[in-house]
Amino acid sequence: MKSAAIVCAQGLGDALLMMIAAWKLQKQGYTVTFFHPKASELEKLFDHTTFKPYPNSEDFSKTLKPFDLVLVENDNSKRAWDLFKLRGNKCLNNLIFLFPTKSIKLTEKDFLFEQALPVAANIGLACAKLLKSPEITKENGILLPKNLIYRKFPKRIVIHPTSRDPKRNWSQAKFINLAHKLKKKKYEVCFSLSPEEQKEWEFVKLQGFHLINSPTLRALANYLYESGFFIGNDSGTGHLASNLSIPTLTLSGNPKRIGLWRPDWYHGEICTPKLPLPNLKGIGLSLRDNYWQNFLTTKQVLKQFCHLEKLQNHLECAL
Repeated sequence: MKSAAIVCAQGLGDALLMMIAAWKLQKQGYTVTFFHPKASELEKLFDHTTFKPYPNSEDFSKTLKPFDLVLVENDNSKRAWDLFKLRGNKCLNNLIFLFPTKSIKLTEKDFLFEQALPVAANIGLACAKLLKSPEITKENGILLPKNLIYRKFPKRIVIHPTSRDPKRNWSQAKFINLAHKLKKKKYEVCFSLSPEEQKEWEFVKLQGFHLINSPTLRALANYLYESGFFIGNDSGTGHLASNLSIPTLTLSGNPKRIGLWRPDWYHGEICTPKLPLPNLKGIGLSLRDNYWQNFLTTKQVLKQFCHLEKLQNHLECAL
């Protein structure tokens, strides 16, 4: 049996997306090993792949050489550049890179994503071309929760107000303002945060909102699966919600980036400032990166959520 490895970027969203490749490879007869720092948690969500933490950089060649095929998500990390070097030195000839954007390291056998398509669709397309398969799919084989009811609480909204990059976060005050407006619409609002972040958000309980305690990815997935909607920044939790077929609303200051990286397993909306914001880095005025939160209003986000709500109702009525 052929063997394949996937070297994924460190984010949760990256892992869920690259599992599309793992699923497709497995269906084509490969045994798949998936390298990611959350290996022990991801194996609770998927049962068709072997998960392992990243090998040390000095062990890359020894670890990856036995595989027939190694797919690498280029995230411009030191890890990716170490692998570029090993390929350039002919130490590893089985590497194929997936490039979200253009790079000087791109070769003919690599794949460059189409910017008009979300990453999930791009990975499905890349796998179909690589494996010469007519089927293009975004399926990744995630294990749906057992003994739970899908969207059991349709009026429950999970808000994830943080991300790995603080620059991607809408302001705390605006999230709270949005939560109050949603509460007036008879929604149950729940805030999802990591154990390390919860102390800073304890005050939401005094304002009548829930603070979710989900110590594992499996626990978070279970909670999302029975919820009605998800609202959050550009983060892995939004991808997890979409992967579980929960309608999502994603907030961002960068329309181009979020167009590529938006959750794309289930229908969702993205919300960005109405006017395109420039990054005038030459004069130290990066409006898009540092000040987009000031240009995205609560009213605009609420309006976009109402559109998502109507779309979901329409789909349910059509079933």
